[in-house]
This record gives sequence, structure tokens and C-alpha cells, in this order.
Amino acid sequence: MDYLKKVEKLAENIIENEGMELVFLEFVPEGKRWILRIYIDKEGGVTIKDCQKISNQISYELDVEDFIPHSYTLEVSSPGIDRVVGKKRDFEKFAGEKVQIKLKGNIRGKKKLNGVLRGVDGDENVVVETDEGEFKVPFSKIKKANLVREIKF
Repeated sequence: MDYLKKVEKLAENIIENEGMELVFLEFVPEGKRWILRIYIDKEGGVTIKDCQKISNQISYELDVEDFIPHSYTLEVSSPGIDRVVGKKRDFEKFAGEKVQIKLKGNIRGKKKLNGVLRGVDGDENVVVETDEGEFKVPFSKIKKANLVREIKF
């Protein structure tokens, strides 16, 4: 899916021009359709208007460029309470937070890790402390990572 790199670059330019950051981008099948999901954020959080503005701009540019080979639905949203952690800077920023990491393949027999994010080990690995010890997870093995926040009432 080489076109995803093009989508990411296009989206990142638009999002950064609006003073926001691209948190994560995924292109996933849901039932019989494909979803292009883009998570954005900014200082103080994003609004519905922010999401709509970015969605309109990205949608227009994707229609003009027309390099995605099949139909899809575009969704732009905030990272939400279970924020996606996707970039190296996010793994550094959220060190000390609880995280869940879904893996491509497995590491030491695990397909999913739940623990405390300890940060980044150089440019290669994310470090997670679990009940079963420390795991060094290569960026290339991360399918998706989310913060795990507890809601207290």
C-alpha cells in the first residue's frame, strides 16, 4: 500500500498548515467497505469544526489526486480518551502512561501488550513494562498502540 505514504504526506501538510498535528492514520476494512481514518490533535484539543475543516480539505485533495485504487470512507477525528500513540514523539511524550500495544506477529508469544510505557530506546524500540517484565518492541512490529485511561466517577 504505497499510496498510504502519499496519503500521509498529503494529510500531514494540510493538518500542519492548520496548526494541528497528525496523530495517526489507518486504512482498514470494516465489513464490505474500507475506512481511511485520520486522527488529529492540537493544543487544547480539537473540535468538531476542526475535524470537518480538515476532512473537507483532505477529501478535496484526495479527489483531485485520485491515487487510492478503490472506494473508501474518510473519517477525521480527535484521538479521544484512548488516544492512539503512533509517532516516536508520542511514545516519548506519554512515557509513564498505561498503554496497550497490538503487535504485527508476536513477541515472546504475545500478540498484545498491556503495561506502562517507559519511552523509546534509541530509534528502534518502544519500551513497555508489563506484569511479565520489560518488553522492547521494534516500531516495525507495532500494529496499533493506544493509551489506556481509567475513568473515575
